[in-house]
Amino acid sequence: MRTILPIALLLLTAPTFASTTMCAKGDAVVFSCPLAGSTKVVSICAAGDFAHDEGRFYYAYGRDASHPELTYPSGASMGEFTRSHLRFAGSTGGYAYAFTNAGFKYVVYSISGASNLQDGGLVVLKKGEAKPVKRSSCQSGAIVDTEDDALIDATLKLKRDAVIEKTGLPTR
Repeated sequence: MRTILPIALLLLTAPTFASTTMCAKGDAVVFSCPLAGSTKVVSICAAGDFAHDEGRFYYAYGRDASHPELTYPSGASMGEFTRSHLRFAGSTGGYAYAFTNAGFKYVVYSISGASNLQDGGLVVLKKGEAKPVKRSSCQSGAIVDTEDDALIDATLKLKRDAVIEKTGLPTR
């Protein structure tokens, strides 16, 4: 009994994730990951029927999908997202989703490549500045990317971010 109590306390106090997504029940996950060194999850989600061009994207961030700390856009509005291709040397590449909200630019990215490389995260910049105010990486091996062709096709219709296309991800 003496060893069970410390183990139980450890399990109760260790950071856990009820889910690897902040997307609402029934919505599709475009991208999602728990952030390293945090109990927060960042997600790009899709609601509606993208196979028939009737859907919307949204961003959700926080600990509990039923009560996100930040969602964009608010309500049922469409919001303005961009999707940019990321190119690196060798067979490495990826994409970045971005939007601007309340004077800040949010960039959610995913990179993959040779030797099972998988990286992703969140970069937040104050509008008009090049240096991030926040940069968080995804937990290793915990990135969820959609494989739904209709959803991928819908993301490819989003506008591109000229700055990200030209200079890549913002650096520290």
